[in-house]
Amino acid sequence: MSAGLPERVDVAIIGAGMAGLAAARALEGRSILVFEAETRAGGRLLSEPRGEYWLNFGAHMFGGPESGVGRLLTETGTEARPILGRLMGMAYGGRRLLDTPAEFYPFLLPLTPSERLAFIRMGLKLRLGSDRVARQMRSQPGESESERTARLIGIENGRTLAAYLGALPPRIRALLAAITERNGADPDEMAAGHGLRSFGNVWSRHAPGRHVLGGSALLPQRLAARLGDRLRLGVTVTGVTQAPDGVVIDYRDSTGAPGRVRARAAIVATPAFVSRRIVKDLPTPVAEGLDAIRYGAFVTAGVLTTETAPMPWDGVYATATPDRSFSVMFNMATSLREGPRRPGGSLMLFRGARGAQGLLDQPEAEIERRFGQDLVAAFPELRGRIAEITVQKWAAGAPYAAPGRARHQSALTTPFGRVALAGDYLEFPNMEAAIASGEAAAGAVTRLLDIPAGGQAPAQERG
Repeated sequence: MSAGLPERVDVAIIGAGMAGLAAARALEGRSILVFEAETRAGGRLLSEPRGEYWLNFGAHMFGGPESGVGRLLTETGTEARPILGRLMGMAYGGRRLLDTPAEFYPFLLPLTPSERLAFIRMGLKLRLGSDRVARQMRSQPGESESERTARLIGIENGRTLAAYLGALPPRIRALLAAITERNGADPDEMAAGHGLRSFGNVWSRHAPGRHVLGGSALLPQRLAARLGDRLRLGVTVTGVTQAPDGVVIDYRDSTGAPGRVRARAAIVATPAFVSRRIVKDLPTPVAEGLDAIRYGAFVTAGVLTTETAPMPWDGVYATATPDRSFSVMFNMATSLREGPRRPGGSLMLFRGARGAQGLLDQPEAEIERRFGQDLVAAFPELRGRIAEITVQKWAAGAPYAAPGRARHQSALTTPFGRVALAGDYLEFPNMEAAIASGEAAAGAVTRLLDIPAGGQAPAQERG
């Protein structure tokens, strides 16, 4: 054994993203050990402080106090404020629509008559489809949360969003992709239901979430600090193998030295492709389900600005930029725009899906140059007012549901033997889904651990 790890624990948790951290929080009082291959906890929650501002590089919209993430914010004393202003703007073809409802975009953007008509038809289909999905998201009488999740994943899961919308002119496809890229996929890759669900907020006048003051990484940092030496960073799990008396966890520590820990149960809260690789002797339906999960790339850039006067985007959370090297500009300072306008600001530039894939091999300095050049072209007010651009590449940025994904849901969410899976790939790629999956996995292994010696696991937990 190496790295001073215990030889035996009740539960081993592999992965310290939000799913793993939520599972650890739910197992408070148990003997647990959390393994994380990276040198930090938090997964896609990554930010860095910059004075009174911060640079965000990943997930950053947090739910209200009643949500799962809201509960964790309250428990850890992490302050979050509402995202102020409009949810969405558009900068395209030299025109900026920063205070205009999305329904008016087809009439105000520089488009040909045929493109305008195609945009209107696309918008109607998206609006009707997203409204239908929103109605179906309501829980039905007697329905469990897992049944509701399976039903939601099954909505329009037999075809892509592109097939659902039909043929579109190239420039209208680009406008659509600028929004769907946030899910890590282009319209011809994601299932229609997955895409429609992401459009639910597009029609909102105001952003629905909150920003963590100081940056999104504060929440996982505080959850990790509470774990103390029960969280081991820089430790890579190489195998999760079920044994007659529990689960064997093989790992390599930060020096490359091998080690082994035995646990009564394990929660594997890693990306689907990692779980597929490290969990040995997977049941065939689970292996097929993990193989079916797709991930899309992200490239983000945190931008620190030095303006001293109000800017046109102060009241807009997200501005789509379909004809630029980045597809969306997020305003990370909107939650600070109440009262007198503070000097400076913080933005996050985003590119996803195939557009991001093409940037992964580019040097970061080149991406910084291109993003910075396009940022000033779209918003000339920033000329000479950019203090810093820092790029972050995410080769596997977020999972998305491709057509056919729904048929694997039962296999992926049913614990097999003494192992349970967790991660937002089990539902929808956001913090709330990650937390819910971690807590559900913790509940499953708790029921397993509470079985008296010689007893049987409940039917849904048997391997």
